Amino acid sequence: MSAPQSRGPRPPGLPQGAARGRPQEAARETSDTERIRAQALALGFAACGFTGVERLPHGAAFQQWIDAGMAGSMDYLRRTRHQRADPRALLASARAAIVVAATYSRAESPILAQGRPQGAVARFAHGEDYHRVLKRRLAQLAEWINEHLDAAAELRAAVDTAPLFERELAMAAGLGFIGKNTLLISPGLGSFTVLGVLLTSQALVPDRPARARCGRCTLCLRACPTTALVGPYQLDARRCISYLTIEQREPVDPALRGALGRWAFGCDLCQEVCPYNRPTPRSRALAPDPALAPHDPLTTLDLAATAALTSAGYRRLVAGRALARAPRRCLQRNAALSAGNHPAVSPALDAALAALCQPEAAPLARQAALWAIGAREARGLVARPEPTGPSLDAVAGSGDDPMIPPGSAPAIP
Repeated sequence: MSAPQSRGPRPPGLPQGAARGRPQEAARETSDTERIRAQALALGFAACGFTGVERLPHGAAFQQWIDAGMAGSMDYLRRTRHQRADPRALLASARAAIVVAATYSRAESPILAQGRPQGAVARFAHGEDYHRVLKRRLAQLAEWINEHLDAAAELRAAVDTAPLFERELAMAAGLGFIGKNTLLISPGLGSFTVLGVLLTSQALVPDRPARARCGRCTLCLRACPTTALVGPYQLDARRCISYLTIEQREPVDPALRGALGRWAFGCDLCQEVCPYNRPTPRSRALAPDPALAPHDPLTTLDLAATAALTSAGYRRLVAGRALARAPRRCLQRNAALSAGNHPAVSPALDAALAALCQPEAAPLARQAALWAIGAREARGLVARPEPTGPSLDAVAGSGDDPMIPPGSAPAIP
């Protein structure tokens, strides 16, 4: 998707929606805006900006992206595509959008540490579920607005799950620009942020929109191992590791399995190479949000333990975490694929994969385990055990993995 166009300059001191000749009202709106910003920062947000709620000019590009099939199986994006460009579809009385950002840790996961093989987890999922954190704070901000500024103000919070162009609103509110990796990049903060929006019926002074600042850099495009970034500002979700390990409920294309590497939930590669994520004086001074800080040992997934997850174990693992977005069978699939790419010799891991080949295992996880066993055997990491469940060819012929034809060997990275 292409980066949004910046709006033209507005006369200084004239807030959006304010009439000329009403300086007292303009002054009040300016005061309310800055008080809200200060309160948002006091609640723990790293940044806060404001923009109007006119219909956003991104609907056509989004529709083209949907029509090209790049949304994969995310049908909810298709169903809500007409609502996303107009924030007033969520709150009819909305006159402004308050956009906030919280930062999470940039620290790397110790996936190469000694001990049991680990799968990598995207950094946003290292701490408490950001949906809960941001919704809680936005509720506190809304309560403060009603108590201190406008008791009659109508407000509605949105964090990621509502049909809203949050990144585009954040860019319009001056929080940052949308990079070639399609993520919001905030100069001084980088892209390791999560966003929230509070729609309000109040008239507030908009901030100056941010402008794209990627220049000629293409590091993110070159870093993607699955070539999901098919061009600047354009992501084919069907090839994106984050989509494949979080959103997709079907088998992963064998041609992409080796490229997943050791990612077991999400991916940060296009962020890790971004120059805007290099340490800056501002980022050094601003510690990651405590609520989103890593909770050891939850920065990685023990591959053997994840492959062997019971229903009760899954509930304990994902409680209060963004990991809950992936069902148990998908986490087991991811763990198996990560194991197939892991270089370590590990009898415990091989035993867990063999157990996952049993008939009672979820077909999605079982076919991934069969692929992983074949991949590890081909690399000389283990003598392939004989599973008591169906063979690879049997699974292929049964329809459990429609992407592997009967009689074919698993794809080896």
